[in-house]
Amino acid sequence: MPRRSVSRVNAPCCYHVTHRCQERRFLLRFKHDRRRYLARLREAAGSYGVSVLNYMVTSNHVHLLLWAASPASVSAAMQYVAGAAAQDYNRRKGREGAFWRGRFRPTLVQSGVHLSRCFFYIDLNMVRAGVVRHPSEWEGGAYAELTTPPARGRLIDRDRLLNCLECVTEAQFKEWYEGTLRQECARRSWVREPHWTEAAAVGGREWIAALASRLPVSWRTVELVPPSPTVGTIAEAAGTYVLHLSTRKREGMLDLLGR
Repeated sequence: MPRRSVSRVNAPCCYHVTHRCQERRFLLRFKHDRRRYLARLREAAGSYGVSVLNYMVTSNHVHLLLWAASPASVSAAMQYVAGAAAQDYNRRKGREGAFWRGRFRPTLVQSGVHLSRCFFYIDLNMVRAGVVRHPSEWEGGAYAELTTPPARGRLIDRDRLLNCLECVTEAQFKEWYEGTLRQECARRSWVREPHWTEAAAVGGREWIAALASRLPVSWRTVELVPPSPTVGTIAEAAGTYVLHLSTRKREGMLDLLGR
């Protein structure tokens, strides 16, 4: 459904953010803590000008799909959320020590068809893990928000989401979204796509090349993602490229791009 995007990199961009709990512990296993995390995310979105496009808070890590006008906004929002969520948990448990396993990790994602694949990668996280059969069964994901009419107090920026996915109407999005999820969950066979969490950026060749040109040559490598033998019902972009950086440099990538 989403169409191809233009192949240039502007300051506004979509970011797939992942953040893991310390030692991969299940510190978010209770619904109360997942709800508190999302409440803090709502505060950050309003304070730092970040739009939330999708989210999945699992028992031991978080996936967020964000849009922001600048990398600095993402960094500031995530710093707030991580700090506030950790304080909430430690205060409730009478606990001390680190809550998160280092800094969050961002993956820049090109709008359009590449974003749509990342969008469903996030939604299907707990299904792939075998915890639930459908995203609706996990409290901590955005499914309920995405399948009901927009309302005040919601976390998802629906207008921004439709724009980034290049969907024309709300009705078209709903039909496409629910139909794709239904077929994907019934298929129960997925090829792991590690680039959504391990790469620094995912997109078309020219878009990735433009982004890579803004980083030191010694930092980066660019690779073509081999076509998946079974892509299911989610449209696969022809010529998906990834930008790789070392873990340390990737964590500092937003600071460099924001200069």
